[in-house]
Amino acid sequence: MFKRIYAPKTYLGDEKRCVEPLPNSLFGWLPALLRMPQEDLIRTSGFDAYFFARYIYVHGLFFLSSFVLLAIILFPIYTVDGKGESYGKKGLDLLTFGNISPRHSSRYVAPLVLAYIFIGAFLYLLHAEMKNFVEKRQALLRSPAYQSRASATTILVTGIPKAYMSQDVLLRIFNQFPGEVRHIWLNRNLEDLPDKADERTKFVEKLETIECKLIKAALKEEAKRQKNGNTNVRSTENAEDLVDSYIPEKKRPTMKIGPIPVLSSLCFGKKVDTITYCKETISQLNTDIERAKLTPQNYAVLNSAFIQFNQQIAAHMAVQSVAASVPLAMTPRHIDVKPENIVWSNLKLTYYERKLRQLAIFAATTALIVFWAIPVAFVGLLSNLTYLTDKLTFLRFIYDLPTTILGLITGLLPTVLLAVLMALLPVVLTLFAKISGIPTTDAIDRYVQGSYFVFQVIHAFLVVTISSSVASVVVAIIQNPPSAATILAANIPTASNFFLSFLALQGLSVASGLLLQIVSLILFYLLGKVFDNTPRKRWKRYFTLSSLNWGEVFPIFTNFVVITLVYSIIAPLMLLISGLAFGLFYVAYLYTMFYVSDFPNDTGGLAFSRAIYQSFTGIYLMEILLAGLFFLSQNESGSQSAIPEGVLMCVLIAVTIGVQFTMTSSFDPLTYYLPVDAEEFSRMEMSSLSQTAVPKTVINVLNSSRATDSTDAVSNINAAVNERYDNTMENAYLHPVMRDPKPIIWIAQDNLGIAVNEVRRTRASGLDILMSTEGARFNEKKNIEVDGPPPDYVEKMTKMSF
Repeated sequence: MFKRIYAPKTYLGDEKRCVEPLPNSLFGWLPALLRMPQEDLIRTSGFDAYFFARYIYVHGLFFLSSFVLLAIILFPIYTVDGKGESYGKKGLDLLTFGNISPRHSSRYVAPLVLAYIFIGAFLYLLHAEMKNFVEKRQALLRSPAYQSRASATTILVTGIPKAYMSQDVLLRIFNQFPGEVRHIWLNRNLEDLPDKADERTKFVEKLETIECKLIKAALKEEAKRQKNGNTNVRSTENAEDLVDSYIPEKKRPTMKIGPIPVLSSLCFGKKVDTITYCKETISQLNTDIERAKLTPQNYAVLNSAFIQFNQQIAAHMAVQSVAASVPLAMTPRHIDVKPENIVWSNLKLTYYERKLRQLAIFAATTALIVFWAIPVAFVGLLSNLTYLTDKLTFLRFIYDLPTTILGLITGLLPTVLLAVLMALLPVVLTLFAKISGIPTTDAIDRYVQGSYFVFQVIHAFLVVTISSSVASVVVAIIQNPPSAATILAANIPTASNFFLSFLALQGLSVASGLLLQIVSLILFYLLGKVFDNTPRKRWKRYFTLSSLNWGEVFPIFTNFVVITLVYSIIAPLMLLISGLAFGLFYVAYLYTMFYVSDFPNDTGGLAFSRAIYQSFTGIYLMEILLAGLFFLSQNESGSQSAIPEGVLMCVLIAVTIGVQFTMTSSFDPLTYYLPVDAEEFSRMEMSSLSQTAVPKTVINVLNSSRATDSTDAVSNINAAVNERYDNTMENAYLHPVMRDPKPIIWIAQDNLGIAVNEVRRTRASGLDILMSTEGARFNEKKNIEVDGPPPDYVEKMTKMSF
């Protein structure tokens, strides 16, 4: 019944990306889902989805397996003969590092040794995952399907000096690379032309809405007349007369126009017929835009250009070379720029304009981080409100509240408020990224991923941890300020209680929300019936599947990883809760990515590599916090009792820095660029598989740094590549307003013949406007049905199946 909501990818979209339905039994779907190969996500959803699922899977598995070891050793050390209630420790606080009694300072050796083992294992996991990622990433870059994309052989060059802004000069410069240049597109200042195209789109939508609304009103009037026994009044082929016979002229839609759009539309404008005015406006805009397409040379060139090469390796060499003798000229350069992901308005910026914007946005982001701490700190205080009531008596009215409400205020409410606060940030950060001058939506997503992660760590973790810890000991600190550091060190582990409930709630709420698809149900069945009043809107609602924005999704889970890592030794129970939550995340997202969401914009897993390096943040914070706790630990006499442990943790910090530096220098070049030996390496691989005379020792050496997973031979990469433009299209990197055809007004057919006559009348009017009823109709219930895409829809290289 709800197949469109819960399993649209079983029958909608590209046939190569469709999946088989899951069993209909109540519990049979889960084993069947988990048996589906992870690698198949590459075919059905792309590399980004595959690596996101892998990120959740490997971390969840690692946390659960680590919990077994750490809990067996650390729980007895923390709980047996610990501080207990005499130090204010109770409940889950007894299972934390802070419960070690000063009488047993020798026990600090155990968390130190386990920290070395745990961190060493996690670093090995990150290294192995990056090796696996680089192998698949390079397989993608070498695949024939990827190389056939326009973006694979094209670079965007910005900051080009005015003297170089001609095809001849750029051709001479870049023709030095292998295979030479195929196309050069100079970006031009199209002035008000993009605004005209946007205005035309709005009028097209308005006209389609008005036409369909008018036809539906006529159908209802005809049904009323038939119900009353009146005869059908159709007696003319003139559409206007036919409409007038059902809708009197005084009831036809009108609008007010004038020089000041807002004021004119409200009261000061001239009243005109909406349909007539929309048609005339669209016609004029069509004429203006089509005339401009014939003379692109009339528009001044900007300081950027797209350059396409005949060979993929040339594009990768060009983007890494020193391109100009003038400082800061012809930089930055971008590769793998998809035509549909270009932010054209940002191509106008000069190098210095872009830098000024970046500085302004950096300042704005910094200010946002500072002021965002206020509401987040309030959330942290709520989580430990009961600690404050011990000495701040005016807060004791809280105990008069029912137990259930008190639990909601101190447990559930803070986590909900924190989730709401964090959900608002990506919208602001995306706006900041666009204003800063970033030229592609892919780069904007990566900017949001980086900045949103910083926000998550600072506010959803550090500020909450500090505020929660301060809340629990604020009275003690006020009474004895010089001991603030020691007091905080002893009570920071208590902040883990908040994150235990936070991760548990996130696991349950996120998983249930994804599986139930409540928002999609509301949007599709409720809002769809109210707002989908044209064939285009109806088609878009039904055939456009939901997607995930990796710049917003990944930071949430990297922050969960950071939180888990920081508290893994201090409060090992965090590993169990986090592992179970990640298990729920994995099931929910695996189902969503296989059966519900589509991913037309795939970056080849670039978000995954950034998430891997962001996981190092959790290791560093864990090491710093443990080192601080060791240095501040005291024995019965009040002297420091774990200085050697603190020093060894500092040594581990240095080791971690070395590991990250090694990984970055080893894997980053292979993450973004195609190596010079790519073709030869592929040839050797094929020869080895075919058991030819190629020496296997060479292959073994080249493969020595690669993952050895039996599923590493990716056979479905070609199906994962999904782009509208190939590298033979000469108009791929023209501005959309210069490239796209004229829009076609799409209205639905009706049994009265109003739509058909409206199309005929529009064609005979002499206006520069196209109209069609193809594939759309009103059914007997006067609802719109569609059989396929709009008549002006530009199909992708891989046709959609309807």
